[in-house]
Amino acid sequence: MQPTINIPLYLDWSFWTAAVAVLALVLSQLPPIYLLLKHAKLDMELFSFMHITHKVGNPNVQLHLILSNIGGRDVRIKGSTIAIKRDGKDVALLPAQNYLQNPNDKTTVLFTPFSLKPKEEWAHIVNYLNYFSREDNKKYRSAESDLKKDIYEKREKPENKDKLVEADKGIFSVFIDMFNTSFIWHPGEYEVKITINTKPESARLKKNYRFTLFESDSKELSKAIEDYKFGDGIYWNSDKHQGSIVQIAEV
Repeated sequence: MQPTINIPLYLDWSFWTAAVAVLALVLSQLPPIYLLLKHAKLDMELFSFMHITHKVGNPNVQLHLILSNIGGRDVRIKGSTIAIKRDGKDVALLPAQNYLQNPNDKTTVLFTPFSLKPKEEWAHIVNYLNYFSREDNKKYRSAESDLKKDIYEKREKPENKDKLVEADKGIFSVFIDMFNTSFIWHPGEYEVKITINTKPESARLKKNYRFTLFESDSKELSKAIEDYKFGDGIYWNSDKHQGSIVQIAEV
């Protein structure tokens, strides 16, 4: 009978072969070590042009925002804001409200919190604006209803068939007043600070940009008030007033 020889575990090559295989399988399911050691970090890029417009003076900024997770941890995007200064004075703080899933879409999707994994990217056209307050929205809806009723009644007259008709000044003047109160796009040098709020907060990102708005651009944006009397820009849109495209540069 052959004596039994006990081979020490550290000399058993079949054991080490199996152990290495198991370890390789486990490591293949984990992120690379260098990623695990990296902190949460976000990067942001903007397309070099920005679209500015307004709704009866209430400012709207649209830009192509690209967010990249260049860190080693997931980053939760909680929201974004644009702070706007003209000639050194604060004029607006606009939150990101919605975005286009695809550039050619006609409808937007709400800008809600989302997460980015390491090396993931999010790129969309985002709208920054403040919605009307409850009081302003009530005033707007009431004036819109009166404007529409007045125009529809005037269209019933034979002499107004197939042509634009004007509402009474006392009706559309409400929108002129709202425009004068809220309009910010006057000529000048603008500073823009874009903030991306995140979780963890250590990944929070801010970048500064600037642009110049010329008098011709400001006048073009103001021309919208000339068509409020027809209901254009209020309850229908002729697409005559598309806003202005301005070139921005990072500071």
